[in-house]
Amino acid sequence: MNIFFRISERFAGIHNVFLSILFFSLSGCSALPGQGPMRDHIELAPGNENRIVSDYVIIDLNVDTVASFGSPLKVNFSEKFNAQQWQNSGHTLGAGDRLRINIWEASSDGLFSTFDNKKAEIDAVVNEQGKIFVPYVGQLHADGKSIEQVRIAIEVGLKGKAVEPQVQVAISANESNNVVVVGEIALPGQYPVKLGGLRLLDVIAEAGGSKFPVYETAATISRNSSKETIRLNEVLSKTENNVWLLPKDTVEILHKPRTFTAFGAVKDNKHVAFDSNSLSIAEAIALVGGLDEQWADAGGVFIFRFEDSTLVSKTMAQLPRKRTDGLVPTIYRLDFNQPQAFFFSRSFMMKDKDIIYVATAPAAEFKKFIQNIVTPILVPVATYNLLTD
Repeated sequence: MNIFFRISERFAGIHNVFLSILFFSLSGCSALPGQGPMRDHIELAPGNENRIVSDYVIIDLNVDTVASFGSPLKVNFSEKFNAQQWQNSGHTLGAGDRLRINIWEASSDGLFSTFDNKKAEIDAVVNEQGKIFVPYVGQLHADGKSIEQVRIAIEVGLKGKAVEPQVQVAISANESNNVVVVGEIALPGQYPVKLGGLRLLDVIAEAGGSKFPVYETAATISRNSSKETIRLNEVLSKTENNVWLLPKDTVEILHKPRTFTAFGAVKDNKHVAFDSNSLSIAEAIALVGGLDEQWADAGGVFIFRFEDSTLVSKTMAQLPRKRTDGLVPTIYRLDFNQPQAFFFSRSFMMKDKDIIYVATAPAAEFKKFIQNIVTPILVPVATYNLLTD
């Protein structure tokens, strides 16, 4: 009987210790190690409607929002570099260009013709003053002029001197109308803009193509003070983005893989590169091993991104006042407790630099409290009491 009383007394002591630890630890359980905010800390307000919370927007993924936000925005590169600019400006001559001028005369005793040959071939170079020299015509201004304008000027200059002259002008060496291609490409260098024009994909093909897949490759075009970047897969998917290049343009090809980062209650917290042209939320979560079944809150799966304000304004009546370069801090939420969320996760495409965050379940926080705080203390206490009997 005394032994039973002493054992009961010891376990009563352990019970008191447990209650003390529970009281003091729960009052400061926020100090427990965590992977990030709980679901309620992100939402801050009840309900499932799209809403603004503090300085960011929360959007629940459903049929309507996936249709509005699920597909990446089509990049209209041609708005920055007008596709008609080359056709409007045409091919003009510049310093260093070499010309082949052919002149025919109706008589064999003209200035340029002989009994054996009624045609004369003249080579000319556009000098640093932008002029060419043609015998019996003198110097003609060629810089900034088209081949046809130069041809007409030569014919006019020979009237009254040559016998019914007919003139043909061709470019033998195109030195002024070049595009420079640099970066991570097989054959960087200068490439001439041909008479028919030169498009972005044309010059990339001439330069041997990119060293990396198109979805990991970006092209930056610099023209005067303008500079814009586009991914090659966006050029291939929309022909309007295959813009005309102009002389003195610079094209830089860079390896820029798109990436996302996964945090929280997933099996593998890491930074991941896209492995295809498009990547859905479902595929992205699979790349990090899926949700951690011990810790994850299936109703608290969030995608953080800076979203286009024009796109968000179509859904939200009001936008946060704080923006980053015109972009709205936006959080998309998925509740995997609902079966339809799996379909939404297949239809919603990830964007470069997105963050996936999976909140920890409240029950998991209590489990963490028991494992990290209570157990390490109770086990030594119980062991000590039993051994000191």
